[in-house]
Amino acid sequence: METKWLEDFVSLAETRSFSRSAQLRHVTQPAFSRRIQSL
Repeated sequence: METKWLEDFVSLAETRSFSRSAQLRHVTQPAFSRRIQSL
């Protein structure tokens, strides 16, 4: 697991939106979803 994936999770918790979190983290939404799923 990478620390950026935990940062992704924090972003998701703050925004409560996969698409908005992905935008803020500068990744595509499908890639963001895969990162969260892998946690």
